[in-house]
Amino acid sequence: MTTTRTGAAVPAALAGGLVVLAVLGAALAGPLDLRTVDRDGTGPDLRATAPPVSQPPLPTSSVQGLPQVPGATEIAPWILVVVGLVAVGLLGAALVAVLRRLVESRGTTPPEDDRAPVAGEDPGGRVDDEALAVLREGVRAASRELDDDVPPGDAVVAAWVAVERAAAATGVERDRAQTATELALAVLGATRADPGATRELLGLYLAARYGAEPVSVPDVARARALLAVVAHGLAARQDARAPGGPDVAPPDVPRADVPRAGAPRTDDGPLP
Repeated sequence: MTTTRTGAAVPAALAGGLVVLAVLGAALAGPLDLRTVDRDGTGPDLRATAPPVSQPPLPTSSVQGLPQVPGATEIAPWILVVVGLVAVGLLGAALVAVLRRLVESRGTTPPEDDRAPVAGEDPGGRVDDEALAVLREGVRAASRELDDDVPPGDAVVAAWVAVERAAAATGVERDRAQTATELALAVLGATRADPGATRELLGLYLAARYGAEPVSVPDVARARALLAVVAHGLAARQDARAPGGPDVAPPDVPRADVPRAGAPRTDDGPLP
């Protein structure tokens, strides 16, 4: 309520000060006199005066009866002083109101650390348990896409799209300029999921969608292994570490015998 009244009083005070200053300046400047004089002072003298208008002479008795007020066209000095003081007071009040409004606006701005948590995030800035559950279901859906009887490229693309949909369903706020891929990377980056596995899975998706070489069956196997690594990082917080014990290695982390994209195979496994 105080801010509204202060905001309304500031323009009124400024306008009043400007009007007073304009009146004071006009009184001190005197009548307007336009003249054109050459540099040597010999040029014509042009004044903005109206042509004389002839008026009938007034009766002598009327002219003599008018009272003569000495100094009627002059402004008393004390009036100028009063007007100047009023103008200075109005401008000072407006300046104080503006400064007070700036101080109040800065004081009401909450610090960045006290901002309200975004949907899908906990106060620590990480993805909350509900969002983790959505991501885990999305990774399972992506793994099922890899099991479908479709071309390898289509399977890899469908798997990554399932991850993007899961990231969007977490409720994490998405920037207007942010793509679905960027949102998925940001959401997974706020979890314990291995960022290297996420990036490599994205690389397989980009190769399948935009690459010149077709994606092969080993690429699908590699995508499945990467999804397993991501799924382990999305485990619930209470399950990620046993109480009082060391971290438990995931049973489905890909080992060296997991075929990588483009790796030649033999009967005993991929060549080193």
